[in-house]
This record gives sequence, structure tokens and C-alpha cells, in this order.
Amino acid sequence: MKQRGFSLIELMISMLLGTVLMAGIISVFAANRQVYRSNDGLSQLQESARITFEMLARDLRQTGAAPCGNADRIANVLKDRGNRPLLNWLGFQGFDPTQDTIPGVTTGTEVGQRVLGSSAILVQSMAGSGFPLDKHLAATATMMIASTATDIAQNDIVLVCDIEQSSLFQVNSLLVAGGETTLTHNEESGSPGNCSQGLGFPTNCTTTQGNPYTYPPNAYIGRFYSSVWYVGNNGRTNEGNRSLYRARMDKGNTVYEEIVAGLSGLLIEYHVPSADAWSDATAITNWQDVDALKLTITLVTADTHLSTNSTGDGRLQRTIPHIVALRNRL
Repeated sequence: MKQRGFSLIELMISMLLGTVLMAGIISVFAANRQVYRSNDGLSQLQESARITFEMLARDLRQTGAAPCGNADRIANVLKDRGNRPLLNWLGFQGFDPTQDTIPGVTTGTEVGQRVLGSSAILVQSMAGSGFPLDKHLAATATMMIASTATDIAQNDIVLVCDIEQSSLFQVNSLLVAGGETTLTHNEESGSPGNCSQGLGFPTNCTTTQGNPYTYPPNAYIGRFYSSVWYVGNNGRTNEGNRSLYRARMDKGNTVYEEIVAGLSGLLIEYHVPSADAWSDATAITNWQDVDALKLTITLVTADTHLSTNSTGDGRLQRTIPHIVALRNRL
């Protein structure tokens, strides 16, 4: 029996059909991959927005909060406040995108520095609800808390208050024994250290004793929380080059933390009861009047070529607003 193979024309037709089929399969695969990348990018934006609003709102809702309600009468005995602005009590203050002087934060192009053109905000408070003071011996600069489960540690910056006044100082030493926590606030040359052991208002740093004041039992004491939220350079151009940062005071030193990558813009507007519109930071004359904030963030994906937009290497971008009510001001 005579056998025959495929002719050249048949082979060429087969190759053409195979090429068309492979091209279709590759096209479907590429489309599915692009859809997956786009959905993954949208998920990243949503997750970044959720984390940003959750963490910022948590800080903002307790900003300026002193449990005793006398934030205007604070004796600050911390030294070196001029070089460490986050040690100064401001309570709550916002900064517009055009303002380049921010407490504790440098505006520039280096990693961790603030990007000019984005809002920033300073938030300060007593961390948590504090602990009731059991006894204060002003003569020996000693305080006792009837608990061994506090979060206060040696060298922490703490805030103590009663109905008359509040004080900011650094814990020199701390001892947990006998069912209580004992701490001291002597005048020492620590970092930053206390300029005197007297915690009375107004502050007196001219002598070791300073302005003596004895806090009564059931005064509140807790760690001092002081931080600035801002948009900074993260040094990673392949991820959009910007992130949400927090500059936080920790035992007298400023710690810079990258919180959320891909946040390229932050605009904060403020509301006061006497106005029917949002205001920028420069229009606020008394920060104690602010009862709500409007946060508008701009997020970009780390992945590129997800959008036909030529800017940002085709990254997906979303601008999302969010309103935070300051419940202690309503």
C-alpha cells in the first residue's frame, strides 16, 4: 500500500491554525492576568485606606484629651523642649500643605522627611485612660500607684493631673513591688530630664525644688502621647515614593514610623460649631473649638501599568474622603 505524508500546503495551514489558536489562548491569559492585577491593586488601595482612616481616626478622637479637663494649666518641667518640639504641650494643631515648619518633622526630599504640599497634624493626649494615683510625696519627688499592671516604664514621659492643674515630667526610676508601682520625678540630667522636681503651675526651673505641688489621691497619671502624622518620602520609586508617616515621641526621643505605603496626598480640613463649611488650618484661631475633621487621602498602587493614564507609570489612583467627629468636643 502506497503511503503519503502531508503536503507543504497542509503543513502551512496547520501551522497557521495552531498560531491563531495559541494567540487566542495567550490573549485570554493576558486579559485574565491584567484583570487579576487590577483587582489586586484595588484591594491594596482599599486596605491602605482602611488602615489609614482607622489609625488616624483613633488618634484624632482622643487628641488634646487630658482626663482632668485642664489642658490650659500644664506645668512642663521637661528640659531641652526647644530642641525637641514634641515635648511641648500643644494638644492638637493642624498644618496646611503650604506650611513647611512642622514640630519634630523636617520638610525635604530625604527618606522620612515630609513632602511639601500635603497636610500634617499634631495630636497629643494621655495614652489610654490613665491610672489613679495612690500617694504623692512632693518632698521626695515620689509617686505611688496602687497597681502593678501599669504600662509606665522608666524614662517614659508622663502626664499627671487633678482638678487644679496638670504636669509633664520624665520618670527617673520605677519600682514594681508590694502590689504597687513607685516612680520618681527628681531633677536630673537625663534625656531630656527634668529641670526641677516641683510640678506646680506655673513651671519654675530656676531651682531644684522648683514650684512645689502635691497631687492628691485619685489624681490621674499616664504616659504622654505626642505624634505628628504626615506624608513623607519612602525612597522607593517603584512604590510611588510616598507613604503615610508618624513621628512619635518615645522616652524623649523622636521615632519616625512608616505606617502605610502608597499614600501620595493628605488634605485635612476642620469644622467649628460657628461655621457651616470646612476650613483650612490657617483659618482656625482656637483649636479647642474644632469638633470634626475631613480627611481626604490620595492613594496609588505599587504595581504599574494598571491604568491607561500615562501619569504615575499607569498606577491606579483613588482619592477618598472621610469625616472624623471629635466626640469629646461634641
